Amino acid sequence: MHDIRRPITRRSAALCMVGGLVGIVLSGPAFAATAKEAVHAAKPPLIAGWAAALEQRALEVQNAPKATATRIGYGAVVKKGDGGMVESVAPAVEPPPAEVQAQAPTLPGLAPVEPAPPVVFSVRSPLADRVGKVSRRLIELGFLPADKWTDSFNDDVEAAVRAFQLTEGLQPDGKVGEVTRQAMDRTPAQTVALLRRAAAAMRAQQASIPDTTILVNLPGQSVTLIEHGRPTFTMRAVVGRPSRKTPLLQDKVTSVTINPTWTVPPTVLSEDKLPALRKKGTTGIKNAAVYLDGSEVVNTQSVNWWSVDPGRVRIVQRPGDDNALGRFRFNLTNGDGIFLHGTNDPRLFSRDLRAASSGCVRLEDARLMAETLLGAAKMTPASIGQQLDTGETKTIRLPNAIPVRFVYWNASVDTAGVVRVHPDIYEDPPTLATPSGQSGSAAPAMSANPASANPVTPVSTPRPLSKPAPLPVPTAHAPTPLSSASTPAPAKPLPLSTGM
Repeated sequence: MHDIRRPITRRSAALCMVGGLVGIVLSGPAFAATAKEAVHAAKPPLIAGWAAALEQRALEVQNAPKATATRIGYGAVVKKGDGGMVESVAPAVEPPPAEVQAQAPTLPGLAPVEPAPPVVFSVRSPLADRVGKVSRRLIELGFLPADKWTDSFNDDVEAAVRAFQLTEGLQPDGKVGEVTRQAMDRTPAQTVALLRRAAAAMRAQQASIPDTTILVNLPGQSVTLIEHGRPTFTMRAVVGRPSRKTPLLQDKVTSVTINPTWTVPPTVLSEDKLPALRKKGTTGIKNAAVYLDGSEVVNTQSVNWWSVDPGRVRIVQRPGDDNALGRFRFNLTNGDGIFLHGTNDPRLFSRDLRAASSGCVRLEDARLMAETLLGAAKMTPASIGQQLDTGETKTIRLPNAIPVRFVYWNASVDTAGVVRVHPDIYEDPPTLATPSGQSGSAAPAMSANPASANPVTPVSTPRPLSKPAPLPVPTAHAPTPLSSASTPAPAKPLPLSTGM
């Protein structure tokens, strides 16, 4: 029996082993799914996670040891080659004319007056003190070795400035302009106040931000597409200038226009374009049509624009590469003419301060946004390209409107998980508003700086970048011509006024 049992035991062991392996293979996906669910369950919602990261960073800054901080202060932009010793030239001195010398009394033994050549000498640059403060601050922040202090903006200082700018998420141009200077001068208390203000705003607004949203952060001058609770991409944006602030709307993108026209909005028309017509007889807008009382004006030089009321004028720019909206417009439902769009001038995206529009939001990569949103409308990148090539205007309605939230958060978390601080761009930040035609669709109005959620008492709030002010210092961390007197004709239907 011993001999008989052994094969049975071996066979049973083999069967058990095979069964175990099959069980592991079959149960693997279940285990993986369970683990994946556990990981997602452990992660807080996106906005709450961002707020927690800002609070953590605020604690780190607050608890960091106090250190010496050189304040640079508001002043001139300094760059490579500034400071140090500069050459100055004393001009040549010419002797008086011979007839003048002949009339002058002479003394025995006095030699004739000879011309004096120019003299070159070195003097200390007026910017030397400022460059010295910059290099000292870079040493304090750990970006420049202590033995590299200088009052001359050399290669070492430029490299250190670039490194600092990269750490702060700024354009690494190697120049100490106003944005870089404020980042260097920001105090720990100011940093903590900005971080906690943003965290409080996030917590107060997170319930009104859907899992799929286009998030426009005004101080960050950025646009983030969030899909199913996770950020898909973030791009730079141009937002409203201080005199024409972008409002804090809760809205939605209902359609995308390819090759849009641009109708000059009333404010831009009355403040910019009508004055240009009055002074020069032209709008200064390429490929644009001017309408007076609903009829196109072929010769704008023939009209006395000084006697024309702005309400009688309409200016429409045709589609094309010169169009101020670029090649894409993302249509919202508000009645204020605020929407997202591309641009014909991408140079502004290379700046750190991009509050320069008339209220609308310009996107650094409008085509990426269009391709992403229009995928739901069964449009491929190739079909979008074909429509662009036609040069014709076409509006595609989205099957499901995409929510858009405009926020005013003084700090954010980038795609790498790094916390970024954003100084105020407006003296008086806008408050949340409900877009026209969307009654009940928005959350109750709230301040951009909600005090009701986790109240924060700012120690020292920096003034906005639009009005530079001295700030102390941060801790280191990473037809047939129409007469103006003509009787107004019935207005023909024209595109609605749109912002820019």
